[in-house]
Amino acid sequence: MASIVQRNKSFSVVYTIYDGDKKKQKWETYHSYEAALRRKEQLDLIQQHEKERAQYREGTLAQFLEEYVELYGRIHWACSTYTSNEGLIRNYVVPFMGSMRLSEFSPKVIAALYGKLQSDPKITPSVLTNIHKLLHSAFEQAVLWEYVPRNPFRKANVPKAFPTEIPMLTTDEIKILIQNCDNHMLSIAIHLAFAGSLRKGEILALTWDDVDFQKGTVSISKTLKRVRRDAVDVLNGKDILYQFPSVFDEGRTVTVLKRPKTKSSIRTVYLPDYVLDALQEWKGTLKPVKRNQPDLILRYSNGRPLSEETLPRLLEKQLLQLGLPVVSFHSLRHSSISYKLVLTGGNIKAVQGDSGHAQAEMITERYGHIIDTCRRQCAQDFEKEFYKGI
Repeated sequence: MASIVQRNKSFSVVYTIYDGDKKKQKWETYHSYEAALRRKEQLDLIQQHEKERAQYREGTLAQFLEEYVELYGRIHWACSTYTSNEGLIRNYVVPFMGSMRLSEFSPKVIAALYGKLQSDPKITPSVLTNIHKLLHSAFEQAVLWEYVPRNPFRKANVPKAFPTEIPMLTTDEIKILIQNCDNHMLSIAIHLAFAGSLRKGEILALTWDDVDFQKGTVSISKTLKRVRRDAVDVLNGKDILYQFPSVFDEGRTVTVLKRPKTKSSIRTVYLPDYVLDALQEWKGTLKPVKRNQPDLILRYSNGRPLSEETLPRLLEKQLLQLGLPVVSFHSLRHSSISYKLVLTGGNIKAVQGDSGHAQAEMITERYGHIIDTCRRQCAQDFEKEFYKGI
């Protein structure tokens, strides 16, 4: 550590430097004690950083990730991201590779690690992808903090999984579902998922002030999520718009309304008149909520939100009663996007505006078969409108 030595009316900051293997003492003179003190604090910070950098060159991944979460995660992650990333670190990364030193990671070693992770039935392709994203980000910080010279995860490839086809209801089956749905609240949720292309969390977070009956629109600016209570405390409620009171005080999780992860998820969606009329009718059946409580479109009689498991459970029960294929609630959104691509002749940007996908490529990758159908129709129309006259 540096020290301050007074010489007459001046002050010298004394510290040690290394010239190769030789140790040298360096003196820097300042005319005031305050200036010398500032320089000493700077040198102490630099020396502490050098000490930490030397330590982490031989430190383990588990040790580094603890610091990464503390210095990076608390600033950049929302509560839901903090919850999921902390779970990945605790359940997968630390048990499997936490004892490895940072210097031991290389693209080849990572490829071998991913191969072993793939063989674990508990680690799905999506979990492995999320692990890779997390470690890639962590090692980017390790490079910036000069713990490692380069990020080995940049050149590491995540094993690609063949996308599985998502079971979806046909438009005729969705019509049967809507016409025969005996649960009014579920019916509203189905309309919003299919006509509006909304995600489940977005539907559960909708409040009546999000609906503009004059313009025929619904604004999506929040999502409902269950997150760990400690994540809310650690991040001081960052990105949380409202926290619902816990039913059980000792519970480890809380339900919140939060901002979406991406700006593209914040959007305005136009709804058909049929759906707007259904919303207006549903609104008339609801009792007013307490003051300062979110006026949710879908809620229990006491004003509390539905849990994230409620809509899938209600939908499954209804499908079984009607003898329709049992699909996930999320598949209604996929049916919506597919149907809109057909209606618009493959207009990806128009559909992206409703779906809230961050990139148009996400739609082309997932719904390429629908776009091919539109292109086939385009070729047939080309034949009809142009070549028939030749």
